[in-house]
Amino acid sequence: MNVLPTLEGGLRIDLETPIDWLLMTCIPADARGTPVELADQFNELMAEDPGATDWREYVLPDLRAQFDGQITLVEEALKSTGGEIPAQIMIYRADGDRWFGVLNQARLALDARYHFEDDDGDEMTPGKLTAWYRYRHYSALQHDLLRHVMR
Repeated sequence: MNVLPTLEGGLRIDLETPIDWLLMTCIPADARGTPVELADQFNELMAEDPGATDWREYVLPDLRAQFDGQITLVEEALKSTGGEIPAQIMIYRADGDRWFGVLNQARLALDARYHFEDDDGDEMTPGKLTAWYRYRHYSALQHDLLRHVMR
């Protein structure tokens, strides 16, 4: 996989192998795959606040819609390739914040599931190790977004 900045201020992701394709298709799956939805985690933080009713009524639905829209954007970008390898995915400047958000969701979800910070690194199961590599890949993509798209 190559990630290159574009002249227009976006990123071009060249998927060259089936592993590249698999890694990119994991983004929406990881972002959706939390035992407790991320929007609900925010809701839990607000549960004891006197304004929690307003939070649930006005903010939480918008937050869920925002998260879902970010995931849908990535799914549509993946569908646009037709699943063929090699393929190109373009991230335009206007979509940079939504891509950043979905990558952040995926990273938070992976960390919530595997608790990477609690691991001393001695013995990772194969599942946790592959999740850790995806986590690191998502972090690198976020870095590229910050450096080239969201400046």
